[in-house]
Amino acid sequence: MRSVNITIKALLLLLFMINTAAALWTPLFSVFVINHIMGATLATIGITGAIYSIMKSSLQIPIAKYLDASVGEKSDFIIISSGVFLAGISSFSLIFIDRIWELVCIQIVWGIADACTMAAYYSIFSHHIDKKSAAFEWSLFSVGGMTVAIALGGLAGGFATQAYGFPVVFLAAGTLNMIAFLMLITFYPRIRTIARI
Repeated sequence: MRSVNITIKALLLLLFMINTAAALWTPLFSVFVINHIMGATLATIGITGAIYSIMKSSLQIPIAKYLDASVGEKSDFIIISSGVFLAGISSFSLIFIDRIWELVCIQIVWGIADACTMAAYYSIFSHHIDKKSAAFEWSLFSVGGMTVAIALGGLAGGFATQAYGFPVVFLAAGTLNMIAFLMLITFYPRIRTIARI
């Protein structure tokens, strides 16, 4: 087994947690919208999904350019922490909504959250990856941080929603995000500031 540095391990755990949190409910999101949002239709799901995607895609590249121009990793950690925190708040907020405009607001915030999280995540991951094991560590990112997390989250979320309902699942997702946020702000002091070339 190849050695993976502590920062990459922490980042992989972080990605696993935030993707598991999202996967707890995203496969069932259309069911939630149709059953719990007043007046929602299939078109509502498509429109609000598009709003999320537009927000994320329009913000992530400018944020990434800002981070590329920054010296050190303080900005990266502030932005990724903000994104993870907003994702947690968005998950908790789903417990209380029942109107389309509320859903739209959450999708906007979620787009902002994911734009911040992923732009900063890629930046930090790229800086700390072992260049001699780049393919291996990016594969850990893809398989462990994404595919396995999404599979386990979706599996757990399906059973949990069936047994306990959506509020419990949204609570669990938000809690996972907040644990990830606390992990970030705890771990940050251990990361040395590095100059960008």
